[in-house]
Amino acid sequence: MRRVFVDANVLIAGADSRSGASNAVLRLAEVGLFQLVVCRQVLDEAERNLRKKLPRALPNFAAQLSQLSLEIREDPESAAFLRWADVIEAKDAPILEAAVSAGVDRFVTLEHEGLYPRGCRHQRTHHSNAQ
Repeated sequence: MRRVFVDANVLIAGADSRSGASNAVLRLAEVGLFQLVVCRQVLDEAERNLRKKLPRALPNFAAQLSQLSLEIREDPESAAFLRWADVIEAKDAPILEAAVSAGVDRFVTLEHEGLYPRGCRHQRTHHSNAQ
């Protein structure tokens, strides 16, 4: 089964909207199309930000966590994620290291800046229903 690492922002958006793409990712994992993988930091960050910014979504978050069969990885040691320090923003290095060290098939995030190499131009993919 494919394993997909999700960032905290996917869990947050999925808890806040029942119709968004992040919620769809969570639902697809729930029915067994792939295994969701996170680290402790991702879960802590998601809960902390929901409590602070979107408390109304906490019940949905709790319900989703109870429905999902998450593979929860330990947070990487700081020595392990230091290899990313010159490449991406320092705050994102532990998450990237956790995903890489878990050997996942995909990494899903809503992050638009921090996870791209410094100095690298990137293009956001935007899908439109406009005809």
